[in-house]
Amino acid sequence: MPAHEPHSHRGTEPTSGTRYQGSRAGAYFSPRTWLLPLLVLLLLGGAGSALYIGGLGSPESNLNHLPVAVVNRDQGAETPSGQENFGENITSTMEADFAKTDKIELRPLSWDEAQHQLRTGQVFAAVVVEEDFSEAAVSLVSSSLTDGAASRPEIMLYTNPLASPLASELAADAVEPALQQASISLGEQLEDTARQAQGAATERQSAELAEAGVPAQVQEQLAPKIDGTSAEVLRNPIQITEGAFQKPPNGAALGMGAFFYSVLLMVVGLSGSVTLHFLVDSRVGVLPVELGARYVLGPKLLPARWSVFLLKWGIAVLAGLPTAGLMMWVANAVGMPLPHGGWFFFSTWLSIVTVSAVTFALITIFGSAGMVLSLIYVVFMGLPAATGVVPLETLPGFFAFIARGEPLYQMTIANKAILYYDAEASAGLQAGLIGMGVIILIAVVLGLLFSVLYDRIRGVREAAADVGDAAARTA
Repeated sequence: MPAHEPHSHRGTEPTSGTRYQGSRAGAYFSPRTWLLPLLVLLLLGGAGSALYIGGLGSPESNLNHLPVAVVNRDQGAETPSGQENFGENITSTMEADFAKTDKIELRPLSWDEAQHQLRTGQVFAAVVVEEDFSEAAVSLVSSSLTDGAASRPEIMLYTNPLASPLASELAADAVEPALQQASISLGEQLEDTARQAQGAATERQSAELAEAGVPAQVQEQLAPKIDGTSAEVLRNPIQITEGAFQKPPNGAALGMGAFFYSVLLMVVGLSGSVTLHFLVDSRVGVLPVELGARYVLGPKLLPARWSVFLLKWGIAVLAGLPTAGLMMWVANAVGMPLPHGGWFFFSTWLSIVTVSAVTFALITIFGSAGMVLSLIYVVFMGLPAATGVVPLETLPGFFAFIARGEPLYQMTIANKAILYYDAEASAGLQAGLIGMGVIILIAVVLGLLFSVLYDRIRGVREAAADVGDAAARTA
């Protein structure tokens, strides 16, 4: 058989020797045969449950400085006691109240600043006091004593589902009780003002009617009164209107499309790397691979570990280019909007390259156990920390700590910035691309370092032994 051609092995059955047969049969019942697979399954099941369920199970209990903007656009209004700005009073009270806890980080911003942070996913909600807030509140008092029409003072609560649908809801849920309390507090002020205005108007009218000779009983009937409907409105005067600042476009999976696409890239990068690992090792004679009925093992080339690491990762780097193009084409064909195609192609390719670098590095350093560690590190630790479902501000501290070292986190923030935030650098594109580059650098350096070290300590690894010899040595 030519040395450069892969060859197939057929297991040779022993023709004699009860000791060999007994050793071979005993291998099936040895604890080493079934105990290690059991331990691996237990490790994956336990670690996966603890990390995934533990990370995502209780986001509302882990709120920590969830960013929410507060904007006071109120122009103020003239009241009997002077110029008043009820919006400023409300926002100042909210800032003081939320400063007492670590759950919400209330950011006082201008309207332009708030819109920018909403568009770039830096805040998950915004409380906006409208320009005519004080004027509407004052007119509400006047209309309660007359037949004049008036509108309720309004506060807009903008959610940001593109940043995170769940975080937006959590932010809204946390802010709404404060707004309701603000409405009640303002209502008490307006009721006091209305009673004072009612008393003053009654005295003035009574004096005028008395001069005209109107009986006191008639004066009482004509006195201005706050009816039941007006009183109810005054007790809870603020109209809180909630709505999305930007609705997710069609095909964006309600704002989670970037995360789903990043998870797909993670799966392709991880499973593709494991497949490449077996195929390349088979080709260079390190490990056999079975293709249906074929048992294939290439010539024993005795490759250095560092050269095999670079060969595998190099194939992934090159193969990632057409793979990224195909994935984008299919995603677009099924309805996913793909703005900024150049940036998105680069981010897609870099995501595959990042996951492959980490996977090959772990396999090079830990051998076959590296595949299990890749699942734990890239998948089980990466999914909760990716900020695709819940942001870092709603995760246990452990995941917020490891997030920036997780490929999926960097992939998600970069892809989200491209898809939803006009590829703006400050929205996560710059941080995500740099983060993936740093992870690649660390993985490649560690993979090469350990592979060279192993070759020097143990020598260049040998190809897999013949099947018959391997069976004879099995305990």
